Amino acid sequence: MAHIILAIYLILVGLNILIGLDLPSWVLGSLALVAGILLLAERFGITAKRK
Repeated sequence: MAHIILAIYLILVGLNILIGLDLPSWVLGSLALVAGILLLAERFGITAKRK
């Protein structure tokens, strides 16, 4: 899941740089924050259990 969010973030940053996609900075910042938290959670073995 973290890799999917990270991939979306990187695609949006790339589009922002290449074609000047006018996204608010809070969108990119929140995606980066969520991706970072999820990557750290995966690294330290914290998982969400499905019912």
